[in-house]
Amino acid sequence: MTITPPPLPLSATQESLWTAYRIAPHSSAYNTVLRLRVRGVVDIDALERAVEALRGRHEQLRSLFTEDHGRPCRIPLERPPGCFALHDLAEADEGELLAASQRAALAPFRLEAEGPLRIVLVRRSPDDSVLVVAAHHIVNDFVSRVVIVRDLLQAYTDLAAGRDPQLPPAPVSYADHVERERRYVASPAGQEAAARRRRRLAGAVPAELPLDRPRLPVRSYEGDTVLRRLPADVVNSLDGCAAVAGVTSFACLLAAFQVLVHRWTGRDDFLLGVPATRRAGSQLSEVVSCFTDTAPVRATLRRDATFRDTAVDAGQEVLRGLTDSRYPSALLDCPTATGQEAGRAPLYHMALFLVELEKVYKSVPRPPEGAVEGPPTSCAGLRISMIDTPRQQEGQLDLMVRLERGSRTISAAFSYASDVFDRVTVERFADSFERVLRAGIENPGMPVAEIPLTDPDDLLELLALGTGDGGGRA
Repeated sequence: MTITPPPLPLSATQESLWTAYRIAPHSSAYNTVLRLRVRGVVDIDALERAVEALRGRHEQLRSLFTEDHGRPCRIPLERPPGCFALHDLAEADEGELLAASQRAALAPFRLEAEGPLRIVLVRRSPDDSVLVVAAHHIVNDFVSRVVIVRDLLQAYTDLAAGRDPQLPPAPVSYADHVERERRYVASPAGQEAAARRRRRLAGAVPAELPLDRPRLPVRSYEGDTVLRRLPADVVNSLDGCAAVAGVTSFACLLAAFQVLVHRWTGRDDFLLGVPATRRAGSQLSEVVSCFTDTAPVRATLRRDATFRDTAVDAGQEVLRGLTDSRYPSALLDCPTATGQEAGRAPLYHMALFLVELEKVYKSVPRPPEGAVEGPPTSCAGLRISMIDTPRQQEGQLDLMVRLERGSRTISAAFSYASDVFDRVTVERFADSFERVLRAGIENPGMPVAEIPLTDPDDLLELLALGTGDGGGRA
């Protein structure tokens, strides 16, 4: 007789992700993906057993997500449905292999029936394959995906050598984190933190760029991505500019984003999302799940503000938000929403975040600039390298800018909702972001209103378009 475990509550962030899943269950907007090129003959039995060892260590990966009396919940299972698959593509060429692995990565999850983890080996010959590691964001973040790959490869190494997997038990559980969060939210300290956060947001509206088409009644979560690499001279000068202003490099990047949104919209008081982690303490670094909290950060641009002023203000606002970060942003309401919209209107339509690649990806190095594959590493007689997968998590917001910083490079992925934007609009925004950042770095004392958004050669063409709906963008 099979006994179903009692349902467990979700964190506030997980509940919001469950809501997004219920709205668009066939979307891949919240699939998080790593693809690994594997050269050498894979021991399929050892790989399958390594997947089970991985799920044995991390309870979230062997859970189903559903609802109990109208509340989202998690059901941990000792014997979860299988999540490993082998796809053989005999004689497939390079393009077909990569395309098949991308399709496997972006297939929608069925959280209530299959769970949040999928591992697929796409093989075109006995010694050449791609290992796809995909997880729904409800159990994953940047730290988690690295832990997942590390533990999977470690378990495979042990099994291929004839040993039992040597994965230690997780030091704490995510359920402990959820319980601490719930106690804090209900406590006087939590209520005071919520009140402070609401006061800081009072009167601000989510920034919204001029749209190419009206919003759909229900978001489709379909999207696309515009990729850019910031010029080397801009990247090399970023830290120096930040140091002179007394802020972090991220504050300068956020300031460029805020300036551009201000110039496109004409608004001088608005909200943008800034994802941050709620992992606190070394023990949580080994826990696989979603600890991301996307905080609404308020931008208030003064009429005479310079780029340096904006960067300083942006850095201070981020720090103020962190002081009360124990209170989940997912529980905050949009400050300008009223009536039936209160509690449902989004706090932000756009977000920007920075990933320091060398701090995150240690098990398998990321691909260098312009390369599809990263440098290989050895694992149980296999040569494994990471495959660049920039197109993922598209359509979550109107616009989400993911900046990935390497030792000497910064790549930018402008992922957008195709419900509301055409690709050409986002390409123009991406080009303007680079110009604003360059101008701010080269002349931090330049007033925000004077920062050029277009190249001189493009100005006449842009003016010829007329004023129309997009006239405010120049």
